Amino acid sequence: MKKSILLFASILCLSVSNRLSAQDTKQFSFGFKVSPNFSWVKVVDGPMENNGLGLGFSYGLTADYNLLNSPNYWLNAELMVSSVPSSTKFTSDLKGSSNNNATYKEVTFDYKNQYFQIPISFKLKTDQIEKLKYYFQFGLGMSFGVSNRLTTTSNPSIYGNSGLTNHDPNDTRYSEYDFDGKGETYLSFKDDINSFRSSLIVGAGVEYNLSGNMNLVAGLKFDNGFSDVFADDRINARNNFLSLQVGITF
Repeated sequence: MKKSILLFASILCLSVSNRLSAQDTKQFSFGFKVSPNFSWVKVVDGPMENNGLGLGFSYGLTADYNLLNSPNYWLNAELMVSSVPSSTKFTSDLKGSSNNNATYKEVTFDYKNQYFQIPISFKLKTDQIEKLKYYFQFGLGMSFGVSNRLTTTSNPSIYGNSGLTNHDPNDTRYSEYDFDGKGETYLSFKDDINSFRSSLIVGAGVEYNLSGNMNLVAGLKFDNGFSDVFADDRINARNNFLSLQVGITF
C-alpha cells in the first residue's frame, strides 16, 4: 500500500513538474540579425566555372515560434535582404550582340545580386546550460530578386567606348552586352539572372542569455541553392553561400 502511494505521488509530482515547465516555456521570440557571407557558384552543366569567392551581407528580422509546448522545438522564420555576389568565368570564347562581330576572350562575369529572402526552418534547441543554449536548424528558403548589377570583363572590352563599367543584366536596354554568338550557339551567353531562387538551409549556433528575455544569437548557416541562377539555356548553375549569423532576440 505504501509503495503504491509513493508511486502515485511520484507520478503526480512528475506530471506537475512537466506542466509547470511547459507553462514556463516562452511561446514566441522576435529580434533582428546581420550576417556577412561568403558566396560562390557551382556550375552543374555548361562551359562556365566559378571564379572565386564573393563577400556579401544580409540583414533583417528573425522570429522563433514554440512548438509542442517544449523548450526544445521551434519554428524559425526570417525576413532578410541579402546581397549574394558571384563571379564566374567562361571556358570558351564568346561573340557579342553588337554589330562589330568581335570575338571576346577571357570573359568573366561579376554579379552583385540582391534578394528578398524568406527562410523557414525547424530549429532544435538544447536545454539551457548556465546561460547558453545550443541549436541546430534545417529548412527551406525562398528568395526574390530585388536588384542585379553585372560587370563583364573581356578581351577586348564588351563595353567598348560606351563609358560603362557595369550594367543591369535583366534590363532590355542593355541587351547589346549579351553574347548572341552570331549564329554559333556555342559562342553565345544570355547574362540574365532568374528572379526566383530556392535553397536548402542548414545551420547551427548558440544563444547566450544577456538579461531576462534578451539573448545574443551567433552561429553559422549554409544556404545551398537548388534552382538555376542563370536564365541562359546552355548554363545550369547554383549560387551558394555560407554566412555568419549574429543577432539579438527578445
